Amino acid sequence: MKYQTLSLALAALVALTPAFAQSSRGARGARPARGAATAPAEAQAPATGVRFVICSASGAKLPSPLFYNAGKDKAGKPTFKKVTISGRIPTNRIRPEGGVINFYDKDPSPAPSVEAGKKPAAAAPVELPPPALSISVPQNAGSKSLCIVIPGDKPSNAKTFFIDEADFPTKGVHLINLSSSPVTVYTSKTNSLENAKGEKVGPYHKGKGINADNSWHYTRGENGDQVSFRITTRQVKQDKQTGKKTTTESNVRMGKFLVSERQSQINVIVKDGNRDALKLISIQMSNN
Repeated sequence: MKYQTLSLALAALVALTPAFAQSSRGARGARPARGAATAPAEAQAPATGVRFVICSASGAKLPSPLFYNAGKDKAGKPTFKKVTISGRIPTNRIRPEGGVINFYDKDPSPAPSVEAGKKPAAAAPVELPPPALSISVPQNAGSKSLCIVIPGDKPSNAKTFFIDEADFPTKGVHLINLSSSPVTVYTSKTNSLENAKGEKVGPYHKGKGINADNSWHYTRGENGDQVSFRITTRQVKQDKQTGKKTTTESNVRMGKFLVSERQSQINVIVKDGNRDALKLISIQMSNN
């Protein structure tokens, strides 16, 4: 991959350039005061597994909440937890079972029966309903991976893209090109990009997945650095009268981002079919 040698990370873009910018949302909420108890959901979150996030140019969503198998209780019965898969901020990690993670649009846990004057009886085991979304986790996804989800017309038709987080350091700014068009990235620590050298990022090919050719990494600089950037693509235009075709370099997004040592961002380029243009969607990553 096009790694650059020194370590850094992106915290957020400055407000005037929303391209790579996104709110930290308090990094999943404000940090608890020293000595405060950790929320049960966070305390039980596994250290390895898959995090999920939506990247949709059209704003498509998944049902919310979804339910997944989070293991078994002391009696050996499966327990289900709910999760909301949304944009920008990935979910907590979920561990696959047999290489698969199933999501249900309703809680499949059977309700215990209650008789007057008696404690609730243990629920009888029932057959699980078909999952609303079943995702197979590739063997090369890594112990810590991110699954980028592009929802379809129904949950089961969602497209998924996996990355091994070890290939996308927490202290860094990263770009993944999921479109069929190559792009060029220019960066500069000055306000001028006039003499900046462009770095090519190739298109996505289904058979090859996310790799060094269609991803880009910025891992240099110092905490607090402000970096100007410009992302462009080539567009072919045809004159209606003469039929002559010309190729121009068109901006996908430009602005500035700030370097931080605490978190990184993965920025994904997708095709926006409504505008017949490329769109940049940012994901804020912590080292959890």
